[in-house]
Amino acid sequence: MDYYETKKKYRKKSFKVFANLFLKVVLVAISILIGWRIGASDKDILLLENEKKLKSFEVSILNLEEQLVSIKLKLKEANRALQEKNIIEGKNYGFEAKKVLAVALANGISEEKIINHLRILNAKEKCRNITSKEMSVSTENFIPPNSFLTLLGGGLRLKAEGVSIDESPDKPFFDPNKPIKVSLIYFGGTESLTEKLPISKKIYAGKFVVNLIIKKSNVRGSIIVRYTTCKL
Repeated sequence: MDYYETKKKYRKKSFKVFANLFLKVVLVAISILIGWRIGASDKDILLLENEKKLKSFEVSILNLEEQLVSIKLKLKEANRALQEKNIIEGKNYGFEAKKVLAVALANGISEEKIINHLRILNAKEKCRNITSKEMSVSTENFIPPNSFLTLLGGGLRLKAEGVSIDESPDKPFFDPNKPIKVSLIYFGGTESLTEKLPISKKIYAGKFVVNLIIKKSNVRGSIIVRYTTCKL
């Protein structure tokens, strides 16, 4: 092999090495470009999603502001009408009702919920026959075995606690002339009443209402629970 052939062969080999190196550089550059583009695309998608959320939040704020303005206008109109009525008749109707309504709105209770409750109060009730049950009353000295009364298939439970007539263990019965504490457990909630007998209570549940009347019994240590369910 002479000098020229060796030089030609070396030149071809150098060209191949350069071509391979150039191809690798191009592939790396293309990979970097594709990765950058994908990352930029993901970033654009995130920006678009954030912009949508921001617009939705702004729309919600505008809706709430509109509702607040509407409620304020309705309250203002109601107050004006009530003031006119009070001036004409020389009375102060609805003062306590206005305070309760204002507090309810300030606490975040929706206008729709308040309206629904008012409709329930004004609706005509279709009630079933009254049912009466005997219930024992617990005292600080005595807890009877049937101190709980379960009604409506377990939907309503009652417990009554009174004050003993005498601290002697021979006379553990409660005094029916003193206030008793009645605990109500219903529909996942609890409520307590401390009043003198008779006690009346309405429990609202959707389109139904339970009317309770708790009064004295002829049986010592017991009370009568009368109840009826009504459809509104």
